[in-house]
Amino acid sequence: MTGALTVTLFFGAAIGLFLALAFLCKRERGVGETLLALTLLVLAVELALQCYLRTGLYRTFPYLLGLDRSLPLLYGPALYLLAGAATGTIHRLRPAQLVHLIPFATHFLLMLPFHIKSPATKIFLQEQFIPGVASIEPYPAPLFIVKLLVLLCYLIAAFVAVGRHERLIREFFSAIERYELSWFRLLLLVPAAQIVILLATIVTYGFFQPGFVRVDMPDGYFVALILFIVTAGIQIIRTPGLWRSAVDIETLLEPAPVDQTDDGDAKYQKTRIDPTLAEQYKERLLAYMDAERPYKDPLLTLPQLAKRLNAPAHHLSQVINGLVGQNFYAFINGYRIEYAKQILAQGGPAAENILAVAYESGFNSKSAFNTYFRKQTGMTPSEFKRSAAKSG
Repeated sequence: MTGALTVTLFFGAAIGLFLALAFLCKRERGVGETLLALTLLVLAVELALQCYLRTGLYRTFPYLLGLDRSLPLLYGPALYLLAGAATGTIHRLRPAQLVHLIPFATHFLLMLPFHIKSPATKIFLQEQFIPGVASIEPYPAPLFIVKLLVLLCYLIAAFVAVGRHERLIREFFSAIERYELSWFRLLLLVPAAQIVILLATIVTYGFFQPGFVRVDMPDGYFVALILFIVTAGIQIIRTPGLWRSAVDIETLLEPAPVDQTDDGDAKYQKTRIDPTLAEQYKERLLAYMDAERPYKDPLLTLPQLAKRLNAPAHHLSQVINGLVGQNFYAFINGYRIEYAKQILAQGGPAAENILAVAYESGFNSKSAFNTYFRKQTGMTPSEFKRSAAKSG
């Protein structure tokens, strides 16, 4: 089993290294591709170090011993920065982002007394660990928990960033398929599983081996690293232009005017729309939707609709959310579904082809049309057409 796992770890490291180099060798690559390449490179090195330890190569070349203890502290920051690139909030790498290296750098400094020891001492500490007397890390058990907490905090931050992005795209776009990050959520499930594995390790040592001092990363953690690499690779192959769809939504909206106040702690506040003006915008919006049917444009966005109405986009957003009670995505697609229902209910040649009905209504794909139609009506377009034919 140990030999098979070592071979698996080796192939995982090789795949990660190949994907990382493939990205880094691209002439034109965005910040997302660069960050993913660096992440895969770190994971590949971490897996390679496990092969180095498990095969006994450290006895011949002991100078890499101890590095495997610090590398896991790069994993969480990498996930967070990847989330920033995927959501479009990180456009390029800046010196300020080096702050995320603090956990890794701190741990590496704590490990310096081990790194400067003689090769023979390093090998002894690796093989003949003596609880409370000699160890690789100065505080093994607490540092294991710190690694878990760092990963957990960064993972939560990544999920929050993705969740915020997915709320924003529904406020801005009428078609969100290009900007959804379901693939990245899937990727984040891997470190989430690793956190469960690490928690189980702590519980196991705490309850069944009380007084433990040294805790090694469990095998399941490294298997999950391979799963992360493979999942990322599959997603890259399936969607070559994955990172090019990232967009910072807030930069596409014109800046909202602000009210200056005398409060030093809250210097600026976003202007709220006057209730009377909001009602006027609402009436104008609903009349325009019925008369001009802008929802038939599959790429309609909030600023485009605001421009047609000669209204500030941030005011129109407030009207749709506050007075209509929907986000922009639901508002526009609600009109599209009602228009599609009219076509299907009328029957005839126009209703024969469901895909044509979807395009005519403003949807840019049959899958998006079917999904939203079922969500709104509880049935598929074909079922609705048959039901309308029977009742008619």
